[in-house]
Amino acid sequence: MVPQTHLGKAIASLTMLLGYSILAVPTGIITAELSNEMNAHKQLVKCPNCNRSGHDSDAMHCKHCGSELADPDNRVVSADEEE
Repeated sequence: MVPQTHLGKAIASLTMLLGYSILAVPTGIITAELSNEMNAHKQLVKCPNCNRSGHDSDAMHCKHCGSELADPDNRVVSADEEE
């Protein structure tokens, strides 16, 4: 079944765009919220070797240089943003 008139083609085009937007908008919202939630669990723990921060709360090693991070009780927490 294919629309033959210009009006039918226009309605079909609008319907297709509406269908795509119904899928794309919620997917974008969910993806943004998941990203925010994942970033919220990162602490601003500084590595004693390279002084970079932004490690996961359960990280045992620096993700930049690989050196061992301090125990969770002895960690230096930075007030700076992640670089």
